Amino acid sequence: MRKELLVIIADYIRATENEISIDKSIYDLANTAPEQLGYMPRPAKILNRFIKRPVLFKLLVMVLRCLWRTGGASLFFFYEMIAFYTYSRRVPVKLESENRSREYALAFSARAADILTSEVLSFEPKCWITFPWVQTNFEREVESIDAFSLLKGKDIFAAFVLAVIASRKIARRNKNPRWTLQSYTAFRWFAVRIALGKLPAHKLIIAEHYDRWAMLADSVASRCGRDPGNQSDSGVELVMVQHGSLSGLSSLEHQARPSLPFKLGHKLKNVTHAFVYNEDAQMIFESDILSFSCAAAGVSFTYFSPVIKLIAYPSENTVRVLFVGHPICEGLHAHLLRNLVQAYKVSFYYKPHPTAGTAESVKHEAWQVIEGRESFPEVDFLIAYPSTLVIEYAASGISAILHPLDLNPEVSSGLLESIKSKLDTMGCKK
Repeated sequence: MRKELLVIIADYIRATENEISIDKSIYDLANTAPEQLGYMPRPAKILNRFIKRPVLFKLLVMVLRCLWRTGGASLFFFYEMIAFYTYSRRVPVKLESENRSREYALAFSARAADILTSEVLSFEPKCWITFPWVQTNFEREVESIDAFSLLKGKDIFAAFVLAVIASRKIARRNKNPRWTLQSYTAFRWFAVRIALGKLPAHKLIIAEHYDRWAMLADSVASRCGRDPGNQSDSGVELVMVQHGSLSGLSSLEHQARPSLPFKLGHKLKNVTHAFVYNEDAQMIFESDILSFSCAAAGVSFTYFSPVIKLIAYPSENTVRVLFVGHPICEGLHAHLLRNLVQAYKVSFYYKPHPTAGTAESVKHEAWQVIEGRESFPEVDFLIAYPSTLVIEYAASGISAILHPLDLNPEVSSGLLESIKSKLDTMGCKK
């Protein structure tokens, strides 16, 4: 196998090890050992759905993991290869040469379309690279290229071969051997990696911090000059834009210095410019996300304040309160709500986490669930873990009562009293 392909496989394994670090931190916050759920990836999306039947779920995952290691992965990647090859034949081909600036914003998530704007960047991305599994609803007309329009049949087959090889390497590694299901992302990762390697890029703009997609963009910035067919005659600038809170999810105590709540296995090496919320965020990027060599080379930092548009929802009560939700603290929020509705005339709203989702039971509580990426109710204050929404609402002068993401409802009496004290001052007792 060619050396450059082995390097790309190594890049994918490093990206996957970062995903494992992220998932381990979510399990820790939920006070759940990974083995209880069979080392299933993306625990934030499954914890509240399956934690009540952990033995059955663990058994099913163990069977799935066994099938995955004995040919299931290859079958899954083969299915994706056929599906995306069929899709790629239907996508209109656009010439990359139309983008003379060679600047590309990468829509790795729906959130990226909201963040990578001229209000934040002080310039409008010239062209967007989109992906079939991400729904992008741009508020403005933009130039875009579907990543799969850049791929030929042999490229899609190459992504399949690389995915099979990478999944086998992950399964056989002594490091994190039980996390083999993490390789379910392999085919799409390699297909995108090959596609972006074809771009004559001078600048890539992303709204990811350290996950597999951020590592992929870093890989492109590092390796694209070596890829056959790449027309770039100079290095690629990698611009990163902060999209969420970085620290303090599990504790609100003062720290000697701001930091990620977990340690990344691998850091980014090729970031040239980062748009961040404040000095604390810059410190986290410099110490925990960017490699020493990257920080030493000189990364430009620009501060910005995330902004949201508030909507005045009809309300029966004068006082309005928003719970900022996350699967890990759904039980806590439901406990608080049930205590508060008995004593206060308040309109309560609940905003689910945009990617982790929410359990069905949440929709049956005595609050109005606010769905939609761009729907934010106008309220008097928030009850929240240290979320990005706290910063965004603060820009509109709306404060928050904060709690750790993993606060147990059984020891939440102090938090409940703080909320009651604030509501008492607002004169909304029944």
